[in-house]
Amino acid sequence: MRLTAIALLAAVAVTGCGSDSKNAESRSAGIELSIPNTSQPKPSADAAKATINQYSEAVRQLIQKANAGVVAGRNNVAIESLSQAIGITPEDATLFRMRADVYALQGENANARADFSTAVRLAPSNPDLLNFRGYFLMSQGLMDESRKDFDQAIELNPKHAAALNNRGLLALTNKDYKAADTDFSSAIDADRKFSDAWNNRGFARMKLEQYEPAMSDIKQALHLKDDYVTAWNNCGLVAMLQQNFEEAEQAFARAMQIDPMDPRWVNHHRAALIKQNRFAEAQKDAQKVEWLNQLTALTQQAGRNARDPRTWIGRGEHLMHGKQFGAAIQDFSRALTVSPGNPVALFDRATAWARMGDFQKAMIDCDESLVAQPSKEGYSLRGELWLQLDNPGQAIEDFETAGRFDDQVAQAYEKRAEKRRVAGETAEADADTAKAKELRDAMATKPATEKGPTSSAEGFDPASSVQ
Repeated sequence: MRLTAIALLAAVAVTGCGSDSKNAESRSAGIELSIPNTSQPKPSADAAKATINQYSEAVRQLIQKANAGVVAGRNNVAIESLSQAIGITPEDATLFRMRADVYALQGENANARADFSTAVRLAPSNPDLLNFRGYFLMSQGLMDESRKDFDQAIELNPKHAAALNNRGLLALTNKDYKAADTDFSSAIDADRKFSDAWNNRGFARMKLEQYEPAMSDIKQALHLKDDYVTAWNNCGLVAMLQQNFEEAEQAFARAMQIDPMDPRWVNHHRAALIKQNRFAEAQKDAQKVEWLNQLTALTQQAGRNARDPRTWIGRGEHLMHGKQFGAAIQDFSRALTVSPGNPVALFDRATAWARMGDFQKAMIDCDESLVAQPSKEGYSLRGELWLQLDNPGQAIEDFETAGRFDDQVAQAYEKRAEKRRVAGETAEADADTAKAKELRDAMATKPATEKGPTSSAEGFDPASSVQ
């Protein structure tokens, strides 16, 4: 399910999107690239219900339809639904704010800005609206204009934690670390459980070379939110500056566990290993960074050529090489969406299902791939699947069609021998046992450099460097 990034809509329609929903009210400081906050407190179900109940039944239904559209990734449906709601209640600032968020998700920034401004015009004394528009302007690099919105929001509500936090981030951007410290401190005073503000003040204090207070703040952020990836990274950065390289390595490793697909944490983890003269492990991190950079390039290529199944298949095979089988299945499915019956996508998805242990789904895809395009690889994989599904007879047939003679083929003969012996077919069982022995004897004389064919991708595990 797609993560919903419109806090405004979530505040009015409770949909159960999960605890990972992004909130657009504030941001979090880390390394040079700030990371969107996920820790802003969400409205209670009762509060959300009370908010949505202020609307007519027609508007409530449209809001719920819009929310469902965003969750499903159908932003155009959400925009159309909210436009209809605005047509019914044209003076409601919240509806414009909702639509602005969806426009921002859609990348229609001019429309988003227009709707945010309309919302502010309709409710000029609402500090939340000013903070939301300020956040949007900040995301567009319009720092002076966003600063005016944050200043006005804070003037209306001096304890507006999110606006104080965001203004502090503007100060960080301008390298005014003392001003940033002051704003983050005010945000903490306004909301002691605001993990972003604790993390951000720690980052500002790190920049001020106040390492012990910085570490204390970051650890408080982690106490409030243990899976806060940016805070774990910042914890590692401060530990590096304190020359506590083992602690830094552990912090970066935790960041990698939470978000294994971001090369930034891996580069920092590698630096901590190098400081401890653990060069072999550092080399594994370097390989992972290379793999992630290749994934980024493939992702960009797929974005440019989304109707070409080869781009999704290529990205999926790269994910397979990194043992990211669930993500690979999604890419092969995308390839099949734009190219139904594509034999390569079907075979690759079958292989991924097999690696995840879902042999029934793997069999369905493998069968379809063989109907579309018979291949030795397809029969080899299907033989493995029959063996996993305890059908050694069918496995042997497919292995023979694939021209495959290796340990798994010997296992198939041994399993069939067991079944035949139980069934009283002694002569047939003896023949299968003899065949298995013949195969094993042949493998024993095979040069060590030769390996039998395999349909499974052993691959490189991008998480293998995390201990």
